[in-house]
Amino acid sequence: MNINCEIARDLLPMLKDKCLSPSSEEALHEHLQSCPACRRYLHEYRARQKEDLLIPTGDFSEIARRLRNHRTVTEIAVGLSIAALAAYAVLKTIKRETV
Repeated sequence: MNINCEIARDLLPMLKDKCLSPSSEEALHEHLQSCPACRRYLHEYRARQKEDLLIPTGDFSEIARRLRNHRTVTEIAVGLSIAALAAYAVLKTIKRETV
């Protein structure tokens, strides 16, 4: 089966994910052997995939500050909820003893 460059480039992500049928994979490999432009595209595609996995560098202090603030608010809310439940349990126990 002959495929053109456009189809070959569309198939590359499926090759990486091992989702191609054996005949499609064979056709893609045949095309890549005969097409230097698509081999170059494959090389660039793989390089982009590796770059996507890298952690970007930068100043994340604002994000870290916001996460700390969010965690603090969550901890306060959980603490207040526990205190309210404890107070409710104590009041129920006192009411039960006085009746």
